[in-house]
Amino acid sequence: MGRISFKQIELVMKHYPEWRIRYNTAHYNYTLQRTPNVVKDGFYTTPPVPVVAKSNGLTTFIINFLNWSGYRATRINTMGRMVAGRWIHSTTRKGSADISSTIKGRSVMWEVKVGRDRPRPEQLAEQQRERQAGGIYEFVSTPEQFFELFDKL
Repeated sequence: MGRISFKQIELVMKHYPEWRIRYNTAHYNYTLQRTPNVVKDGFYTTPPVPVVAKSNGLTTFIINFLNWSGYRATRINTMGRMVAGRWIHSTTRKGSADISSTIKGRSVMWEVKVGRDRPRPEQLAEQQRERQAGGIYEFVSTPEQFFELFDKL
């Protein structure tokens, strides 16, 4: 396979939805900053895009975009785990968001809800706690909705 220029990638990206273009652009800029020779020498490739119609995919999408854009984002594991045949419950408080991030010096929590998934009472209570503490806690179900909320920060 031959080398591909970013101009060629841009031509293909014209046909993508805006959210995918922003995702790819964030990755390109991140790669250009971290490993400029990869881009300069024509070895840059666009990242695989997670399946955003699924909760795990949208969570990965948001975390990748935020980290590539120079912010801090991490997945919060609210599940327990199996240890030596016994289930150990999570120590994370019920209602904790799926993603914890810091954007422009502000705490921003993202709860991913895809399909028929709806906020639980514990999540609504946690949203209120976060907001009362001066942070942001948002529910997100699509990349478009994520960018709409992100752009207001």
